[in-house]
Amino acid sequence: MPQNETQQVVAEKGAEAFPVSRIGSTLGIEKLWLLLPVFLIVYKGFIFPLPPLDFWWHLKMGEVIATTESIPRVDSFSFTAAGQPFVVQNWLGELIYFWTYRLGGFPLLVCMATAITLAGFLLMYRLCLDATRNPRVVAVVGFLAALGNYGFLRPQTYSFLLFAAFYLVLEQYRQGRRDRLWILPILMVFWVNLHGAFILGLGLIGLYVAAEGCRRAVDPSTNRALSVVQIRKLLLILSLCVLATLLNPEGAGIFGYVRTVVNDAGSQQLVAEWRPPRVTDFLGFLLFYFPFFLALLTFTYARVKPDLTELVLFFSFAVFGLISIRNAAWFSTITYPLLARYIPLLDPGPLLPLRRYKVFNRFFESGSSSGDDSPVYARINLVLIFAAVLALATQSPWLRPRLTGESLLAEQTPVGAADFIQQHGLTGRIFHPQMFGDYLIWRLWPQQRSFVDGRVHLFSLDFLNQYERAVEDPLSTDIVERWNIRYLLLNKSNANLKGRRSIEDSGAWSKIYEDRVSVLFEKRIR
Repeated sequence: MPQNETQQVVAEKGAEAFPVSRIGSTLGIEKLWLLLPVFLIVYKGFIFPLPPLDFWWHLKMGEVIATTESIPRVDSFSFTAAGQPFVVQNWLGELIYFWTYRLGGFPLLVCMATAITLAGFLLMYRLCLDATRNPRVVAVVGFLAALGNYGFLRPQTYSFLLFAAFYLVLEQYRQGRRDRLWILPILMVFWVNLHGAFILGLGLIGLYVAAEGCRRAVDPSTNRALSVVQIRKLLLILSLCVLATLLNPEGAGIFGYVRTVVNDAGSQQLVAEWRPPRVTDFLGFLLFYFPFFLALLTFTYARVKPDLTELVLFFSFAVFGLISIRNAAWFSTITYPLLARYIPLLDPGPLLPLRRYKVFNRFFESGSSSGDDSPVYARINLVLIFAAVLALATQSPWLRPRLTGESLLAEQTPVGAADFIQQHGLTGRIFHPQMFGDYLIWRLWPQQRSFVDGRVHLFSLDFLNQYERAVEDPLSTDIVERWNIRYLLLNKSNANLKGRRSIEDSGAWSKIYEDRVSVLFEKRIR
């Protein structure tokens, strides 16, 4: 593309500059490529088991809210923080979990989580389709985004969907495609009762206002930035969204809760996803560093450079993503549509050595290849889609357990120990690893209460430090006497052999249950 033509494209960037990919009316290969990321999202949603952490206590809370028709205000799930003030900010999402479970059990819960994850991905995918007419680029970018997507069954999945919805509405408004700003305050009413990341919706609108305002201030005559009237409308929507956040059981106090959770030292110390991503860690590289460096290279060598708003969004969420691995999801959602927009505009100069490869040249061509949209190819592609759908069906949460014998629950879930404790009516206090706490709440509360669980911000830092010293060898500390522990439930995959030997050699504890996941000791009564 000549430089003057490129400049004209950028000057008119919007609905005409980056039209939705137009693919032939028949079932061409391009459509198969576009469907590949969708199949990958569904496949990942089906095969990942129910997580042992940050799910089960939410499901139990949904049951408590549904049966008591009230939202608890203090902790009653643990005996170590019993009576402490506890904000149930995710109450609506927890109710949805329990209603879904009551309707269709764990398979329907897995299916629901997959559907929510897919919906959020499709909204981001829509932005990729808006960004370029090249379906190959969209398919590859979408596939990379799908690889890094980790929407498991947890309240954060609601935020993935709503954040993508905010991004889509704001970006389409900025590009002059559609004005659907009115829906954002409505979505915020739900978001503030589903998950604490609602604050990111406000931040996203604020970034658009600030960046577009700066663009207008730098060059008042530009026709590429939002007008003053449009910016004022964004400010109005931001104000309405702020008001919408007050429609929750805590009112304005919800902001204090979010601040407490985000700044909680215990979470940052004990929970891996609250730690910064590391380039040497596969998950950190896949979720953050790979899209970050790929975007930097793309922006550097693109014939057209990102505008101020795009750079503000990219670097703001890059800094946010560097804070913790859990923030990488928001950075990825922002970045992949930008990659779809600017990869087709890469300067051919540095890429000349690759131009001799036919497959590389075809990647940057727009439209369908000759012959790919013929009726014969369409029928073959239809067969391929049918085969893919059939394969997904065999991985569904209803069929896969029957076909493979695999459980929908994660391997490290202490199902057998919970069965044993429930069947034998054990009521004494149990010391257990944090990983087991959530599931024990779901299975055994109120017969048993947890020692520590996924609600890390509920526990003091001193207590968590005490727990970390004791989890390797409970008898090496005074935790047994301090909390009047009757039973020791150890995770066999992480148990310190020396700690287990000290328990067995002490003569004060009897092993009463063991399976491949856990081992349970009972204190002998003298």
